[in-house]
Amino acid sequence: MEPVFANPLFGQLVLLADCLCEQIVASGAPETCFCGIVPGDAAVAEYGGDCSKKCGVAWIRLASVYPSVSIGQPYDEPKNCAAGLGATIEVGIMRCTPVGTGDQPPSPNQLLDATELQMVDATTMRRAVVCCPGSDDMILGTYTPLGPAGGMLGGAWSLSVWVP
Repeated sequence: MEPVFANPLFGQLVLLADCLCEQIVASGAPETCFCGIVPGDAAVAEYGGDCSKKCGVAWIRLASVYPSVSIGQPYDEPKNCAAGLGATIEVGIMRCTPVGTGDQPPSPNQLLDATELQMVDATTMRRAVVCCPGSDDMILGTYTPLGPAGGMLGGAWSLSVWVP
């Protein structure tokens, strides 16, 4: 996919999305209904399908951009307009989670399976970042669990990049 703009940060998002989608397939975990770049302040769980079959959403999202002269470090000195750009990128996967039936909560085995898949996805996302070209110029941050909310469960890694 050719970037719409000649912007190296957008190019990095495209590359990361390709790496993430490839790693989900390589992991042997279930495929997601959506894998790609999402705009905005949060990934949309509704891209994950209706949970009746294959479901889940995997995303790359630009979380923030700031003036910077090195990876992961905002440059907050006067006249920082000439500095490069630092960015925080979110790499995430959410999948349908068991919700139980009626007044019965999910079984311990269902919760165990959901937790195992969450950990597989965390490892898959990490591998996608580490194996992606250009990963030497990135800092992998914290994994944050997300959900369960709206029948979806997963998590996201933060990733710092720098564009001179």
